[in-house]
Amino acid sequence: MALDWGSCFAPTEYTGRKTRFVVEYLAWNEPVSFGSLTKYFQFAKNDLKRRVSFVLPEGHTKRCQFSSRLLTYHPSAEFFLSDFKKDNPKILDPFIRFYVMDDKGLDIPLVPNVSDITSNTAIEEAKQGFGELLKIVLIGGIGYFAFKEFGKRKRK
Repeated sequence: MALDWGSCFAPTEYTGRKTRFVVEYLAWNEPVSFGSLTKYFQFAKNDLKRRVSFVLPEGHTKRCQFSSRLLTYHPSAEFFLSDFKKDNPKILDPFIRFYVMDDKGLDIPLVPNVSDITSNTAIEEAKQGFGELLKIVLIGGIGYFAFKEFGKRKRK
């Protein structure tokens, strides 16, 4: 079983912060078993947000280019998801959501998530990204204006 992450254009290395593989069962309202999941590194469960997670090995997380989505191809993520499904056979796939997140919170600065936006680092990254975009737009605008002005002077 391979995890399907959809399409991701040119993933790049994501380093510097701990990341977690998360299985969220927000839509499931019955009790959930976690028996075999506690063996994973820094296993954590959050009853309020109805999710379980563990820390991925460093260097096994990538970020999709032109997006802030994180993904991993590390086999422990697959094993974690399959162990979760074995412990809870009644929970069907439509009730489960899985993703990779920054250890500080969900790392999606531009798309808010109703279940949690707690990462100050995501907000800082968005500010930096918008600052860089603003610089590019300003430089491009000045270059376009200069091109038009020199074009007018050439014709005269």
